[in-house]
Amino acid sequence: MLSNPHQSPSRASQLMALIILTLGCSIISFGSHAENVTVALSQEQNGGEAGRACIYVYQGKAEFRRVKADESCPAEIVVDRLTH
Repeated sequence: MLSNPHQSPSRASQLMALIILTLGCSIISFGSHAENVTVALSQEQNGGEAGRACIYVYQGKAEFRRVKADESCPAEIVVDRLTH
């Protein structure tokens, strides 16, 4: 650790905490740049009283949503392109 031997332990601890906080915030900001994409409804299935299954397919993967029996599936949903 790079520290001045004349620094008090509390000063060194504060400096280390500041460095850790700065690194943590940097990592969080890198991960928060989600790339959203809009996906159209691919298929809708009526499940009677259980509701409706809404199926959205993007790059070979399916996203499922369930809505109440008296509701319609959204025509589109937004997904994170990087995690989907």
